[in-house]
Amino acid sequence: MDVIKAFDTISAKVETVLAARGFKKEDVNSTEDELTALFTGDCAYTIIYYMDKKRIVLRSCDMQDNEPDNKWKTIATWIFDPETDTNREVDAIGDDFVETIQGAKQTAAIAEKKKRKKDGDSNVDPLFFSNRMVNFVPELREDIAYERSHYAEFRGITFAQEKIVPKLKPYIEKASDKEISKFSTVLADLYKSGDLDTKGIITYILLNSLEQKDFERAVSEFPENNRKIANAARKLIGKKIKPEKPKKKKKNLMAATLENQQR
Repeated sequence: MDVIKAFDTISAKVETVLAARGFKKEDVNSTEDELTALFTGDCAYTIIYYMDKKRIVLRSCDMQDNEPDNKWKTIATWIFDPETDTNREVDAIGDDFVETIQGAKQTAAIAEKKKRKKDGDSNVDPLFFSNRMVNFVPELREDIAYERSHYAEFRGITFAQEKIVPKLKPYIEKASDKEISKFSTVLADLYKSGDLDTKGIITYILLNSLEQKDFERAVSEFPENNRKIANAARKLIGKKIKPEKPKKKKKNLMAATLENQQR
């Protein structure tokens, strides 16, 4: 798929919504490494596609002296691979960016709370993961919209258990070899770049919900090391994991003496 055409389609969806609010599309130069679109109004929005990471992001910032103040905050992120993705993914990304802008204040607040990255690559969180699953199960789009509008923070684990697993299992069972290969490749990428919550959702919740034959198909494109992790996680199926008990604080000798005197 032509990545420039895909980017222009996504940008056009966003421009239509922002133009109705008085925003203007600015002239900016893309490079061989990045495609960029910039919109300014009472604030600023920019869409950037990173060629090397195959990632497209929607960012926002305030305006100062009729210029973006460049204190950008990422408010939506998707992986887009022009070699495997189709017009369905392009429409899904464009629609998600529009929905994000229409609820930008709430989204920005959520994004601020989710700054738990330990490094630059671990930036796939449960919301990002859930959005990516829409490519395989489009019905999840409405569930995600409901979740985001009714809860201050996206309940990733609960959402995966109650919404993703029941809808994704039938898809995996019926998917063709070509479809499952694409799904497994995407899942492997999400696991690689995922934060701890996302890795747990993929292994302990999603993969452990599958029958062995469907599990084997779902991890078919996983790197060997990650496949070993997924296999090890299956040993926990049916087992209850006890929460760690808080350790008692050791009292120093003086504190213990004073406490005994008070009894």
